Amino acid sequence: MAAKTKADILARHQANMALKAPAPPPVSRHARDLSADGMISPLDERIIAAAADALEAGQTHYVDVPGIAPLRAALADYLNAAFGAHCETENIIVTAGVQESRFLSIQMIGAMYDSIGIPAVAHPGVQKALGVRARRVFPLAADAERGYLPAPTAIADAVKRGCRLLYLESPARLSGAAYTDEDLAIISAALREHDALAIWDQGLAPWVDGKYSSLAAFEERPSLAATIGEAWPGMGLASWFIGYIAAPADQTPAMQSQKQIMAICTSTAAQHAALEAANLFEEARGQKLAQLSRLRRDISDAAEALNLEAIAGDALNIMALHAPEEAAARLRGAGFDYADGAPFGAPAVIRLSVNTSTMNALAALR
Repeated sequence: MAAKTKADILARHQANMALKAPAPPPVSRHARDLSADGMISPLDERIIAAAADALEAGQTHYVDVPGIAPLRAALADYLNAAFGAHCETENIIVTAGVQESRFLSIQMIGAMYDSIGIPAVAHPGVQKALGVRARRVFPLAADAERGYLPAPTAIADAVKRGCRLLYLESPARLSGAAYTDEDLAIISAALREHDALAIWDQGLAPWVDGKYSSLAAFEERPSLAATIGEAWPGMGLASWFIGYIAAPADQTPAMQSQKQIMAICTSTAAQHAALEAANLFEEARGQKLAQLSRLRRDISDAAEALNLEAIAGDALNIMALHAPEEAAARLRGAGFDYADGAPFGAPAVIRLSVNTSTMNALAALR
């Protein structure tokens, strides 16, 4: 490639503001970092041992492009049991984290459609994934009363107006708000009627205490949704970057091909560690949910005492607040980082990580 061609490509990327969108880190960077998507958790010794055993057994080669078969089977079983999905191993791709899941699904599935519906308030990683190439976008207006989720009727209307691919978060990555069965009945009916598809980010679903409704449960086989998320969050694997895509079988070959170009060196030993995490997840999750529930109540009380309005949300591991600049400045001045709502599309909102390993969200408000 000629030097000028390389320079032109780099200049275009430098000028592309979508690629520069500031996104929260997947895991906290320091003791007062409350901006992360993932929860800080120590690695269980059994997970460490699984990785070590894999290395000693010679699992140091390139991993199978879609992921090792036992991990893909375990993810299919997990999605089926926990969320009512109908996945087989061939529907699963193991990714190098949820941002790769976003990129592969938006780019490779999106290439099959002439437009995509995107919530007006969504994780900044969505804009990064969209920014690689120009495409027609249907904006889905955010409903502040629903935790900034687009209304199901607005989604159905976009599908009726010709948008055949949607990107939806439930729980929302900013607020943790999630759709109900009644909401999904409206959305899924529109998808079926118009032969449309949704990319469904349910990565925060494990932190919903109580009933969670997944779009994957509204189909007899993967056909309406390509589901994405992190593999067994809260098990200390956030910095190991292990995510998943569960997609219709006819959608996976293009994503696998692109993944081989992007991340051929995904660690095989890390995937064996994630397989061990699957065996420990439910017990650990139950303990963390109980702790999160108590901590959230204390944080809500502290926010109310400061006249900071909490935004409705179902996922317990984050809390979004309407916060004036003065409150945000005081947090920054005390050395606390938070996720700014502006890159999500919601200015004057901050998001705090709620973590069972620290009391920092509570300390920040106090």
